Amino acid sequence: MPIGFLTQAERDRLNRFPDHIPHDDLIAFFTLSVSDQDQARRQRGEYNCLGFALQLCALRYLGFVPDMLANAPTLAIEFVADQLGLGAQAITLYGQRIATRTEHLRQVQAYLGFRKALPGDFEDLAQ
Repeated sequence: MPIGFLTQAERDRLNRFPDHIPHDDLIAFFTLSVSDQDQARRQRGEYNCLGFALQLCALRYLGFVPDMLANAPTLAIEFVADQLGLGAQAITLYGQRIATRTEHLRQVQAYLGFRKALPGDFEDLAQ
């Protein structure tokens, strides 16, 4: 029988944004390039545009995307929304369809150049 590595409380804490994002991190990871904005604006509806952009920022910042983007620090949501000319409250409507969040994550991963590791990648890491 496997023993859990993390408690449920630890897993829950690690599957969300930190309570505070330092200003330097906000600038480094949540500033959208023109290309980032173009990708986000391809999504239908303000809430999808903002949700897509927050997924992009979260993946860059955390290395994963928390399930509840609306629980991101308000400052981060507002920072991204302002760059897109959107109201931050639009995020409350995002992700009602799990399939949308999943499809956006796939698009974000492809856009950022993520891919599955190949056997040669593991050899390169070992060296």
